[in-house]
Amino acid sequence: MKKRALIYLLSLFTFLSLSENLFAIGRVYARYPNNEHSPIFNLRIKTLTASITIQDQLAVTHVDQIFANDNNSRLEGFYIFKLPEGAQVNELYLWINGQRVPYTVKKKEEAVVIYKDIVQKLTDPAILQQLGNNVFKLQIFPFEPQNTRRIEIVYTQPMVYTKGSIQYTFPLDMNDYTSSPIENVSMTFDIRSHLPISGIETSVDQFPTAAQTTKIDSSHYTVVYGVENVAFSKDFFVRAGIPASIPAMTALTYSDPKVPNDKPYFLLWATTPDTLVGDTTKPRQVTFVADISSSMEGLRISQLKDVLNSFVDLLTEKDQFNIVVFSTGVAQFRPNLVAMTSTTRDSAKLFINNLSALGLTNIESALKKAFEQAYKDSLRTSILFLTDGQPSWGETNTDSIVARVQRWNSKNISLYTVGIGNDLDHTMLVKLAKQNFADYTRIYTEDSIYVKIKELYRKTILPPLKQLSMNFGTFDAFDVHPTPLPLMYASDQLTLTGRFSAVGSFPISLQGMVDGTQFSIGNQVAFNKNDTTTIAIGRYWGAQKIKSLLALIESIGEVKELVDQVVELSIKFSVLSPYTAFLVVEPQLTPPPPGGSTSVQEEYPLPTEYILEQNFPNPFNPTTTIRYFIPQNQTFVSITIFDMLGRKVRTLIAQSSTKGMFEITWNGKDDAGNTVPSGVYMYRLQAGQVQKAKTMMLLK
Repeated sequence: MKKRALIYLLSLFTFLSLSENLFAIGRVYARYPNNEHSPIFNLRIKTLTASITIQDQLAVTHVDQIFANDNNSRLEGFYIFKLPEGAQVNELYLWINGQRVPYTVKKKEEAVVIYKDIVQKLTDPAILQQLGNNVFKLQIFPFEPQNTRRIEIVYTQPMVYTKGSIQYTFPLDMNDYTSSPIENVSMTFDIRSHLPISGIETSVDQFPTAAQTTKIDSSHYTVVYGVENVAFSKDFFVRAGIPASIPAMTALTYSDPKVPNDKPYFLLWATTPDTLVGDTTKPRQVTFVADISSSMEGLRISQLKDVLNSFVDLLTEKDQFNIVVFSTGVAQFRPNLVAMTSTTRDSAKLFINNLSALGLTNIESALKKAFEQAYKDSLRTSILFLTDGQPSWGETNTDSIVARVQRWNSKNISLYTVGIGNDLDHTMLVKLAKQNFADYTRIYTEDSIYVKIKELYRKTILPPLKQLSMNFGTFDAFDVHPTPLPLMYASDQLTLTGRFSAVGSFPISLQGMVDGTQFSIGNQVAFNKNDTTTIAIGRYWGAQKIKSLLALIESIGEVKELVDQVVELSIKFSVLSPYTAFLVVEPQLTPPPPGGSTSVQEEYPLPTEYILEQNFPNPFNPTTTIRYFIPQNQTFVSITIFDMLGRKVRTLIAQSSTKGMFEITWNGKDDAGNTVPSGVYMYRLQAGQVQKAKTMMLLK
């Protein structure tokens, strides 16, 4: 590619045009440029390097990928990635002419004007769009024949504590993309917790040479995973065991060192005990509403039958139930609710197995029939609505259906919605569940039906926790999100983020009602104002604040003050919104001086804090590059390599430094010039009283 100014515009659109089965690993699809009839090429993933830091229940993932164009033609590429639920992208870098180029956030209109101006002058533009539902598409030109392009993304995600552990999953499944193996895959995990970690489990524990787990101390582990020439068919996970006696409340904090007077941020997890179950001996009443229209033909109707049969098996003889099925019309298993007996169970299964898909989709009439059943106790009553979410007969306006269901639900019955299939529109199903005291479950083609139904069954057994509120006492929390609090059950965990002024330890509690009885859980929680290391907490708060503002805009319209707030927060916290864009301009490059540590501060803003970045590539063989930032002149700086036993291996640099961003290369040799063996090593930056360290892997 010629040296010229390139503009990379990341703008948001409100539509979704991609499959739900996209993953953060990223895919590059390519075609001949300016050719609508071009075949589509799946460009090969050449290398993939991921660095993941997990602090308690907050994970920051840095993915570095190189894609190869093995064709003999210049192509236009489309890099597509999907972030996990609750995650947000914070950084993206493109490598241009051998240089790593970051983006800046600008108001969307301003970025569009700049982009259009550049496009008129240049022939090599690229544009990235957020397609909705955390799916992003970066259009890249050119992918030169028999050449590569390198892309990096950084994203943050909160993790949920479930059944004594937290689990991080990195999506590696390539079945839907390509069978070509990746030449080199490496992942490093740095896992820290305020609580003791009982142990680490990975998805490749049965292959002990593929992943290496190191216990630093009782609350700090590292995991290194590296393989070569593998086409993956499943994801990779790391699970950290946390004691069952986890405190009801735990929190992390962050203060922005660049804005000393800015109020700090907190991220708080509230875990409800599994004892908040009420009286589980009371009988339940459950009505299943099942879509058997033509749109459910094939695999979906099979999945539907599996779901219904699984639920019928889980009901006990103290329960009452009915089944309502619908297409153009509505039919029922029985005229009203019936007791579960061996006879009715067998009859229900026969009814289910004889179902076939035919006709249109009359959702309105089916839900009306479901709410007309003879329900007695709303605390033990639920409706399970299973569909692909596409009304095509009767009332077809989804907002009207949602409004009518609210009117029919005079007894406050929980309406659980289940979406079956990979390509359904789940907007109406989410609204129905949220406004009727329940939640939405998605069943993909590849999901285990039984696992999904067991979790949904648990929710129908347990009464929901109602009238939830946080009591912060004397702790001056403000701008807390989400508001209102979401639906919760026993053993669920709530993630809250907000801001505060006072520091110290405060009693925090979660209050509400369960099964008609009031409850309150909580403990003392420490809030530290001086933690400046975890910027991801501030970014997470910014994303949740933007989410709340966008919901308000959707409700009352585009009020200028609200839109201005979204733009301001998006720029401050580097969070994409419908009103902002990411903009990257190729810098004018300066040749580095020969030898030693190379300052490239002309391409980056002068640093305001000490930063030690992850080495690249990682794992490496035989050389790797370490980048670091120094904010002050005349600072004595050392970069030292240690093995995992703490023994010094190599001093890369020890000298006075000016301010700037620097890079230094390690060739895998010790101070005596001997080549060191494969393994995990630590590299440490020391500048005055400041120390920062990271791990890397030499893989031969």
